[in-house]
Amino acid sequence: MNHLYIALFIFILSAEGCQTPPPDALAPPGSRSLQETDSTIVSSLIRQSENHYISHMLSEAAFDDYLKQAEEIALKNDFKQQLALIYNSVGIRYRNLSDYTQALHYARKATQLAREINNPVLLAESTNMLAVIYRRIDENKHALDLHMEAMQIAESIQDTFQKNVALNGLGNVYLNLKRYHASIEYFRKSYNIAKERGNILGLAINANNIGESLKELGQTDSALIYFNRSLDYNTQIGSSVGKAICYNSLGDIYRIKKQYSLAIKYLNQALIHNIQSSDKINISASYSILGETYMEIKDYSNAIAHLTKGLNIAEEIGSKYQIEVCSRLLSKTYETTHDLKSALHYLKLASQYKDSILNEENLRHLATTEAIHEINSSKNQISILNNETTLQKELISQQKKTIISVMITCVLLLIVGTSMVWHVKLRSQYNNIVMQQRLLRTQMNPHFIFNALSAIQVYILENDMKKSSSFLANFASLMRQVLRSSQYEYVTIAEEVKMLGYYLELQRLRFIEPFSFEIETDHKLDENYVLIPPMITQPFIENAIEHGIKTRGENGQILVRFFNHNERLGIEIEDNGIGWKAAKENGNMDKNHESMAMKITHERLEVIKKVTKKKTHLEIIDLQERIPGKNGVLVRMEIPIINLSHKIKKNKNRHN
Repeated sequence: MNHLYIALFIFILSAEGCQTPPPDALAPPGSRSLQETDSTIVSSLIRQSENHYISHMLSEAAFDDYLKQAEEIALKNDFKQQLALIYNSVGIRYRNLSDYTQALHYARKATQLAREINNPVLLAESTNMLAVIYRRIDENKHALDLHMEAMQIAESIQDTFQKNVALNGLGNVYLNLKRYHASIEYFRKSYNIAKERGNILGLAINANNIGESLKELGQTDSALIYFNRSLDYNTQIGSSVGKAICYNSLGDIYRIKKQYSLAIKYLNQALIHNIQSSDKINISASYSILGETYMEIKDYSNAIAHLTKGLNIAEEIGSKYQIEVCSRLLSKTYETTHDLKSALHYLKLASQYKDSILNEENLRHLATTEAIHEINSSKNQISILNNETTLQKELISQQKKTIISVMITCVLLLIVGTSMVWHVKLRSQYNNIVMQQRLLRTQMNPHFIFNALSAIQVYILENDMKKSSSFLANFASLMRQVLRSSQYEYVTIAEEVKMLGYYLELQRLRFIEPFSFEIETDHKLDENYVLIPPMITQPFIENAIEHGIKTRGENGQILVRFFNHNERLGIEIEDNGIGWKAAKENGNMDKNHESMAMKITHERLEVIKKVTKKKTHLEIIDLQERIPGKNGVLVRMEIPIINLSHKIKKNKNRHN
């Protein structure tokens, strides 16, 4: 059942792993004492922030005033070790608040700083933290790779603490992938290290995780022993989050054992603790398991109320697993209460998210699925041939009947012939437009590939094999996605976002001071069903990078938005670069500049206008001219909204 409420907190990243370092040793002799004073102030501010945040966790900002002051002083003095500690702390806070976008941003900054100063202790710590964030958003492959990397770093410097964290993380990844025996092995190794070090929190976490794996294997009595052991450990250290996890685990075990009064008692205790800790994914999990328990005892009103709350929170934080669980249980509950309309709605939602959840079980059953698919395909082909044979017989019979009415047939043939000629003419016009669209895409793809390969060439010439390898790996992923979509006139927004993510990550690797980016999709748009011409935004993002962000140097930002604007698909690309006008004045581009990709994009919009018979819009705004003091460029586009189901229907009609 639910295992998302397992040890998703790794507060052990503090304490032993967060010792404040001494000031940088390369300061000039005349400024050494001043820098030491500043470093002491930074360390003091970090400690004050930690103390203040513990007592004001629900109301205080993750990046509070203490840490902002500490960051300002550390940046001024180039205290990179202390900056890494600051960003690592902020990343952990955002992670525990389920704000994974900000958590990833600061975790990456901490990891980059640790690499720059070649500090393996900080690097192991920040890499483990980054892996935990990826695990939270179901990116298990990335999480597995990062935990393995962190463990190798920790072993190389004999850091048993970070090795313990990595082992626990690997166990959690395998638990997510439903490889329970492997997860138990990693949890036991982590448990033994925690026991040797006298780390009570580590013992609590791993005991609960071992219990979870045993529960999934059906060994409920053994799991109960480990859950109670974990609860004892968490009570010793007064961990509210840990007790909430244990109460959830105990409640689930008693639910499985059909001891419902005990189950509801423990689950309600878990919900109270989760609400106090403000960890939304655990709150959602508590509501879902409570809802399922009420459903099993036929208390359907309480079941619906709890499951609906769990679903709302899951949708708010974007947890695909929790959305699928809550939707599936709501569908089952509504079906039991004979509300079939609601049952169908939630069944569709559950199916949609279930299809997108990739796990190890899918891989294990891939061969079987392919074999079944081939058998079904053969059956379908036989059925199609039978239908065609039946249709041919009906046509022959119909032709015999038409001979009786020659005059009527002639009139009908004349009408049909005229209609077909007109249809062929329209089809020819449409095909010309489609071929024009494809030609424009083929013009743009070599242009984009040339720019990417040029960047890779720079790294190779500089003999930077690590960045070259990373760039080539990302480039290969992007090319696969581009080639996959190149055969289609349209792709879903989700696929476009995925391609842009690869592209922007590639571009970031080119910069010494990487820029940040964010891709937003309006909740009013179903990104898996709304279609968009592939790579339509790439030329403007490229211009933002080359003529705006690149010139700015540091703290560059790019924001891409997809939204519903008056039932039309709105697209915005905004950067905080030097602006269009300034780029021309500084000689970054010709005054009459219009890149080939920009020209192609204009032509693509014209093709869309011809195909859909609806207006398109493109506007490029120099923000400094609109908003004094604000730099950058804003590109706005509007195209008609085309849904996947509508597109499929049109394609079927064309083939019939």
